Amino acid sequence: MVEGGGTIHTQFLGQACADELQLVIAPLLVGQSDAVRMLGPAHYLGGPSARLRLLETRQIGDVVLLRYAPKDVSTETR
Repeated sequence: MVEGGGTIHTQFLGQACADELQLVIAPLLVGQSDAVRMLGPAHYLGGPSARLRLLETRQIGDVVLLRYAPKDVSTETR
């Protein structure tokens, strides 16, 4: 498991080193233009149209946990 900020997330996902992504959606709204982002620019596996595959949703108190697996693009035509 890797927990961190946008730089480490971008490095792991940009190099296809993650086999799962867990997102927690919390009821907070951050509107500042300089707010920290989860991911930065990178060439992600499958390109911008590749979608992650939803594995699980779970409510935990007032937040929701979403578990995703990277989309398998090995069988797609490029």
